Amino acid sequence: MAKVLSISSQVVWGPVGNTAAVPVLQACGHEVLQVPTILLSHHPGHGRPAAQRTDAAFLAALLESVAGKGGLSDCDGVLTGYFASAEQVVMVARVIANLQQENPALQVLVDPVMGDGGSLYVAEEIAMAIRDQLVPLASILTPNVFELAWLAGEPVTDEETAQDAARRVGSPETLVTSLPVDDNHLGTLLVHDHHATLSTAQKLPRVPHGTGDFLAGAYLGERLLTPPANAFPAAMARLNRAIAASAGQSWLKIN
Repeated sequence: MAKVLSISSQVVWGPVGNTAAVPVLQACGHEVLQVPTILLSHHPGHGRPAAQRTDAAFLAALLESVAGKGGLSDCDGVLTGYFASAEQVVMVARVIANLQQENPALQVLVDPVMGDGGSLYVAEEIAMAIRDQLVPLASILTPNVFELAWLAGEPVTDEETAQDAARRVGSPETLVTSLPVDDNHLGTLLVHDHHATLSTAQKLPRVPHGTGDFLAGAYLGERLLTPPANAFPAAMARLNRAIAASAGQSWLKIN
């Protein structure tokens, strides 16, 4: 069992952010310290939510209090997701850098939650802070196609351009989601060292919100137990089962 610090959004209704990532980390057998960057009544895709952003100073106080009790001293992994301000990003980056000094083997998964569908849905200053402050600290990066293209500053349209962009961004391991494969399939691509592995899945008419958060938690959860070549199919299998259950299907084909 590992100890993981997970910093992202939290919702009352509907599993996204920490609400999606934390249960799968726990299902992998890990202890999780979850810190909310914002509390939402529901995913914004359901309409405007009631929301309370965690002030950066209070976020720092939460982490400093836990650290003062020794709660962060033996962390094996960190997951970051949605941020509500650039100040939050800067503060969390400092915390991660300190943890990495104490534990050079720390696994840091940065899910650069910033946009989709061709545009940013966070303020540009937040996206820039994630790019400049957090991405350089990441041992694992989990962008969707738009986020990878934005970080790399170049188009991502297929497996080849995704590999090129992932290597340009420079994270040791990059898990790219929502990669176009053909009219009926999407891909998830793992790029690490000199290797690239593509997993394809059929497109569905409805996919639940939070699949990216779930996959980030699943991959980090498995990665803390096993190498990338084993962690990737195990994480995809967990995601497959979750989507199938949400869709009311006993299975969905993933290659």
